[in-house]
Amino acid sequence: MAIEVFMPALGIAQDTGKLLEWLVQEGQTVQKGQPLMVIETDKTTVEIEAPASGILANVRARAGEDIPVGQVIAHILEAGETVPGAQAGAPPPAGTAKAVSPVAARLAAEKGLDLSQVPSRGERVTKEDILAYLAGQVQTSSPAPRVLASPKARRLAQERGIALESLQGSGPQGAVLAADVLRAVESRPSLEAPATPPIAEPPAKVSRMWKTMAKRMSESWRTVPHFFLESEVDATALVSWREQLRQRGHREVTLTDLLIKLTALALRQHPRLNASWIDEDILFHEAINLGLAVMVEDGLLVPVIHHADRLGVLEITERRQKLIAGAQTNRLTLEELSGGTFTLSNLGMFGVSAFSAIINPPEAGILAVGAIEEKVVAQNGQMVIQPRLRMTLSLDHRVVDGARGAQFLQTLQGLIEQPLRSLD
Repeated sequence: MAIEVFMPALGIAQDTGKLLEWLVQEGQTVQKGQPLMVIETDKTTVEIEAPASGILANVRARAGEDIPVGQVIAHILEAGETVPGAQAGAPPPAGTAKAVSPVAARLAAEKGLDLSQVPSRGERVTKEDILAYLAGQVQTSSPAPRVLASPKARRLAQERGIALESLQGSGPQGAVLAADVLRAVESRPSLEAPATPPIAEPPAKVSRMWKTMAKRMSESWRTVPHFFLESEVDATALVSWREQLRQRGHREVTLTDLLIKLTALALRQHPRLNASWIDEDILFHEAINLGLAVMVEDGLLVPVIHHADRLGVLEITERRQKLIAGAQTNRLTLEELSGGTFTLSNLGMFGVSAFSAIINPPEAGILAVGAIEEKVVAQNGQMVIQPRLRMTLSLDHRVVDGARGAQFLQTLQGLIEQPLRSLD
């Protein structure tokens, strides 16, 4: 029987999803679990797997379209099967009577082509027909594999006429980043001097991710009654702990990894901070899932380390590295972006001493961590130099009051100043 392919539900309170690319063309065979299409969510890009094995047919959605969640966008058929007549046949693009594959329609739109002028070797215009038309010759080779690149890098490469395949990526797993594209632009020799001064390039459009972030943070600031608590702690033992791990060969461990572990242990002792305000009531979360604020080219992502209190430091390091690599290449899964119960944001690597962060709803708190700085402090009547760490805790006053927040910070301070005593 015909299996319907839906636009999947991509997140809480999301009404639509954007189809970026079909990875299987209409009429081709697909296996269950094989990547079928690429969908853009408000947070990342996700490959959606085929729900069944068969032949992809009745494709109704084109690349670049925003589609309501739950809408049927294609069918997967068994051999010899047809879609019921009322459902069959997606309408062809305006201005052409030919059937057109989604990828071909996207390429034609990008290049400004009239599809009625593009000859096809089959019953519909395909990506290969578009490429052959652009090259002025028949295209017989198979399409090139998809180049791993950030969305901004793809956009810049397209705007400046640079093939991503020609660039050496500097990102995780060789991914091409926006900086790689800009370097290629700067290194290209100019064929002739411009006759007139170059026109200043208009500012880039605000990305979908940035718009979503702006909307969520604005709503959080307007609707969540924030209050802030600040604490400064002696980071001597924390720094020493990291150095001990590095001396054992674990040089990839960072202070952020250690703080993730200690924050999760503190949350275990103070479950009120691992909760949310839902439907005029406090919802306590059983799992401690720590979100980590990560800066990416088009905004801010908060991938989640699930059950952080149960993980060892090296496990946290491994997951943190994987999540950051996925964030920078826009390849995080929905699971990796979902389920956070508390967030840690560390700007210490940028030299920031302290800052106050906006809560990431529906969480009740976020811990903002600054740089470790050497300071002169009084200790036992003597002036000594210590590495000091400033932390600012932002809390939702509907869930946590000042006293409970202060108790959490007090516990966390004790864990930071004597971390090894807290670990099994």
